[in-house]
Amino acid sequence: MSTANQCPACFASIGRQAVCPHCSYDPEMPRSPLALSPGTRLNDQFRLGRILGKPGGFGITYLGWDERLATRVAIKEYLPRDLAGRDTDHITVAAHSREDGELFRYGLEQFLLEARTLAQLDHPNIVRVRQFFEANATAYLVMDYYDGLSLAEYLEQQGGRLPEQTAIELLMPILDGLRAVHAKGFLHRDLKPANLYLARADAGGVRPILLDFGAARQAMGERSRSLSIVVSEGYAPFEQYHRRGRQGPWTDIYSAAAVLYQAVTGEVPPDASSRLTQDDLRPASAFGVSQRLSALP
Repeated sequence: MSTANQCPACFASIGRQAVCPHCSYDPEMPRSPLALSPGTRLNDQFRLGRILGKPGGFGITYLGWDERLATRVAIKEYLPRDLAGRDTDHITVAAHSREDGELFRYGLEQFLLEARTLAQLDHPNIVRVRQFFEANATAYLVMDYYDGLSLAEYLEQQGGRLPEQTAIELLMPILDGLRAVHAKGFLHRDLKPANLYLARADAGGVRPILLDFGAARQAMGERSRSLSIVVSEGYAPFEQYHRRGRQGPWTDIYSAAAVLYQAVTGEVPPDASSRLTQDDLRPASAFGVSQRLSALP
């Protein structure tokens, strides 16, 4: 497909139309000063398009176009906005201060370590990493692009909760993916509905995919003594609220159980720190969930 006929944001064919009929991209509309512009090239291979989802506090994920393979990809840019922003060229990433620069570089090392670990994993329910590289004074992670929606979006569409059998069928493949992650000595550390993606399968149905690992965020939070910036309330276990908390596979299992609880009850569990003094968690059976599932430890 000719670049001239492609939408710069979603890479669909639009001919000579100014506004994309597929994604409504309009080159005249103002853009976020934090995000790179559609059409930006990276590593002599990729072009950036629109932002996927909402920019997080630690990075931006773009839809990308692999010019060598002529296919869509997802590209995650390391950009912790509390520590850094765009330089005057609107492309290069620069830390806000010398102190922020030290923490930025530490986080960058963790981001690259995470990328190397993910690149070693080959599991149908874990996001596949194609490559990673450094550019623009930061780093980028190139992943497979999946058409679909997050579990958070799906829950919203379904009125906030799912039949328990549906919820179990969606979570079981994720648990199998976690087993592969843990076998590598790695943790996810940020399981929540927004990080579980339901990819549309070519043969119909959906394939749950585990996205957006939180190791870099957690490491930066521990280094900066600001764990509040990395904890997802309701899903994070107690040990993630403390720098000396002992974390392991059980950390992710707690979060997965919290996701399942929300999926079948429609409520996010109370945060783990408050549950230590007064546990107000209502049993799932109080929401009509079977006793067999509600009583699981």
